[in-house]
Amino acid sequence: MLRKGVRGQTLPVGGCWRLVVRGPCDHANKYVTCPFWLTSTDDVPALQEFYARAVRLRQRAEQTGNQIVLAQQDHIIPYLATRIKSLEDRSVDGSLSVDDVLEQLCTDLAEAESAMEEVRTAGVVLATKHLERMIIELKAKITALEGAK
Repeated sequence: MLRKGVRGQTLPVGGCWRLVVRGPCDHANKYVTCPFWLTSTDDVPALQEFYARAVRLRQRAEQTGNQIVLAQQDHIIPYLATRIKSLEDRSVDGSLSVDDVLEQLCTDLAEAESAMEEVRTAGVVLATKHLERMIIELKAKITALEGAK
């Protein structure tokens, strides 16, 4: 049910998790800076290749004095480096710390609450009910993890 409400923008690396009810995408073709861009550890080799190309492009732009390309690469290179580092910085068994999980749950909760307001305004009843359940579940998980700390 939720998958039908997801934009699913075609991306060279990773995927899009933007809800359709949020309207047109402001990040199409600049997904690296998009908060709805999802990647996994399977994407690390492609992200590393993308990062290497961006660094090479930046070097060429610096040599030729192309300030526009230089500014673009200076904008996306840190995003790529952060994404790669976050995917590589998992322990050997792939598990996250409690603080990492709490941080992610809080981010998911904020996004769900923001989406809830938008779907209510749009009058999308099914999405509203789904998001209400999701918010309740996220709050319960956060409470349980905070109690376990």
